[in-house]
Amino acid sequence: GICFEFAKKLYDAGCHVLIMDLRVRHDCQAWMDSLPKNGPTKVYFYKASVADWKELEAVFDVYKREIGGTPYLVCPGAGVYEPSFNNFWNDKDKDGHYTLLDINLLAPIKMMRIAIRKMLQADQPGIILHISSIGAQKSSITTPLYQCSKHGISSFTRAMAPLQEWAGIRVVGVAPGVTLSPLFLDHPNAMKFLNRETDYVVMPEEIARGMMAVATEKEKYPPGTILEIAKEWRQVFLLNDPGPRGPGTFTSNRDSVGEEIKAMLRAERGSGSAKL
Repeated sequence: GICFEFAKKLYDAGCHVLIMDLRVRHDCQAWMDSLPKNGPTKVYFYKASVADWKELEAVFDVYKREIGGTPYLVCPGAGVYEPSFNNFWNDKDKDGHYTLLDINLLAPIKMMRIAIRKMLQADQPGIILHISSIGAQKSSITTPLYQCSKHGISSFTRAMAPLQEWAGIRVVGVAPGVTLSPLFLDHPNAMKFLNRETDYVVMPEEIARGMMAVATEKEKYPPGTILEIAKEWRQVFLLNDPGPRGPGTFTSNRDSVGEEIKAMLRAERGSGSAKL
């Protein structure tokens, strides 16, 4: 996926990398197995849930133990999608909160706060790189929680722009277009949105290339930048922005999922025939 490709680019640039996730995908495991065992650059996997705030604290201790020091760049990039995950319409979250928001919105916000504190305690500058989405510039009844979470990520990224001047910490973000990542590929319900014959999709490697650019090209991409990455790249502005456009910014079959939602609403009404 996107973060795996970003991890590879960081490693190729000579950076140590710590990956935090619930499991290692086979392609990531194969890559890690191929790396020199005693090379100068380290890659370490830490199995944990980003939804657990204690683990978000602990991962910085793991980094210090396994790699050393405090990370210069933090990318809280875990994310899940609707309808492939528990979502607004299937209403399967039973613990008094939406797990999707825990993962997509609250975890990145909390990790950012922890990272700020750790960087300040180490008296070092740093970069915090968020992964938003073109969904942050749209709204959709088919994926309302996902897009709500990405609106929040873009807002927080922009809000943290003054940290560069105040603390030497640069907060930036990317807004990927329709990306052919496990977010889609591993979930048939999400793949229904795509017309594979006509829809332009962005490859994860291209998103990772944009992430490297926004992280390293400081003059071109100031703090608070949201960089949209589809077939074309462009900065997304808070006010008077024209919105996503062009190849890689839409899926053709989203309306068909809307029909499924209408059918569910009719069933919940009880008559089975009511029109919306």
